[in-house]
Amino acid sequence: MNNKNKVGLGNMVRSEAQRVFKRKRTWAVLIVYMAFALLECVFLTMMNTSFYDPRRSVALDSLNTAPFLLRELAILMNFVVIPMLAADSFGGDVSSGALRTVLIRPVSRAKLFGVKWLVLGLTVGGLTLFTWAVGTAFARIAMPAVEETTLMGAGRLDSSGALGFTLGFYMLAFCVFSALIGIGGVVSRVLPNPVLAYVGILAVIVGGLYVSDRLSFLLSVSDSLFRFLGGIPGSDASLAWMLCAMLAGCAIIGTWSWQRRDWTQ
Repeated sequence: MNNKNKVGLGNMVRSEAQRVFKRKRTWAVLIVYMAFALLECVFLTMMNTSFYDPRRSVALDSLNTAPFLLRELAILMNFVVIPMLAADSFGGDVSSGALRTVLIRPVSRAKLFGVKWLVLGLTVGGLTLFTWAVGTAFARIAMPAVEETTLMGAGRLDSSGALGFTLGFYMLAFCVFSALIGIGGVVSRVLPNPVLAYVGILAVIVGGLYVSDRLSFLLSVSDSLFRFLGGIPGSDASLAWMLCAMLAGCAIIGTWSWQRRDWTQ
């Protein structure tokens, strides 16, 4: 009987995806992000230049533009897209009472937290993939055609080397986005009201700078990612273990706190 009544992982993922994409705010956030991605392409065409940081600029070309498109859009991703989606998914379902309906069935609270994280991760991953595709196509069409380019720390790269660097940059950025989703899940456990959860997530992101400058990647995809991928020694070498620690910490705290609370009350 228990096996028959048990809710499968696939059904949980489908159910959560339906809840996420039923919200008008989800579609509004996705459409706004994609519109900004296209507008940013126009802006980069006009400027033909981007920046690693306020002190170092770089001329854009057909091989190096895609990482800088994501760098320009990461502030929107980190401050609007992820906090809003996380606050709605982790906190909105609690304040609206939707979780009571879900949890009257034999559903693991810890698994539900993981499913919510997974669905939002796939959603943000889709936006990240969209950004890479748009940036790559846009660079080939609109930016100066070159056979080699230079990226900070990586030196001169041909087309295959630039592609590998770009894919690594996007995968590392996605890890940052995933960590932010996890942070959103933990904050929303403390502040289940979606508005308060959104403010709380922003407070954690901004507050990270007061803890350590090395957490600047939470604000935006900064030169930390370029330095890490380029193999430049220094403080940015800690980026990998910091991300792993954040992901593991959010997973442990999130699953423990969701399992501990009786959400049906």
